[in-house]
Amino acid sequence: MTGPAEFKPEMVQDIWERDGGRCALCGLGLHWDLRGKPFERGWSVHHREDRGMGGVKRARKGREQPRAYLALAANGVLLCGTGTTGCHGKVTREELPERLGFSVSRIGIRRPVDVPLLHALHGWVLLDNEGGYAPADEPDEEEMAA
Repeated sequence: MTGPAEFKPEMVQDIWERDGGRCALCGLGLHWDLRGKPFERGWSVHHREDRGMGGVKRARKGREQPRAYLALAANGVLLCGTGTTGCHGKVTREELPERLGFSVSRIGIRRPVDVPLLHALHGWVLLDNEGGYAPADEPDEEEMAA
């Protein structure tokens, strides 16, 4: 069973197909049966906008705002490793520039669907919530700071 900010199995399948079964950062071919394993070709789905404490709801001025988009395809990419190993570990430790699109600020100014990502297979893209993507221009520093 998945929690409200977890990707449902159908969404994981859509993300897998969009990303071609490869790490979106380094392009390594992954093995479906090794999800959550730190071994070579092991993988996980990275939340571009982190779920953080509290899951899909965020308190704002005394009321909670739903963040159901956290479990949609635009917020997820395949990365090799786990949250502490491989490319997923690099992204989690913030060893990559934010301008590559693997991390989206939780302050809510822009949603993952609006933030371009430099994908290993597809180049600069905007991910959609149905598991697809569209080509995008490389953002400039000013765009990524917004």
